[in-house]
Amino acid sequence: MKNITALSLITLATITGLLVNSQSAQAHRRYYRHYPYSRLSLYDCYPITQWAVDEDPAYHPQAYADGYRQGREQAKRGNSYKPRTAGGEFSRGFDDGYYGREFAGQKHIVPNEITPYTTTQCD
Repeated sequence: MKNITALSLITLATITGLLVNSQSAQAHRRYYRHYPYSRLSLYDCYPITQWAVDEDPAYHPQAYADGYRQGREQAKRGNSYKPRTAGGEFSRGFDDGYYGREFAGQKHIVPNEITPYTTTQCD
């Protein structure tokens, strides 16, 4: 009986000492980012700027010449005429080449469109 009482007093004193002298834990600040097919993850995230390049296939510097060459090849093979989806200078060149018109050359060159956009980068 003496052992049980002594053991109870020691346990009570230990638990009280741990509760009184414990310090609160402080967490680091984190941002949550949800990925569509995964669980929520803890990451340090920050915004970054990236650049999107919109390349128009119908207006590159050799579009008319490429279209003209492809049109002539299609006509030589005897393939039926199918309009090109690229349009612009490429389509104009393809039509001229397919129907045997004189090579007219590129009339318009549209530069690539470069636009910034902001996204989030996480470590």
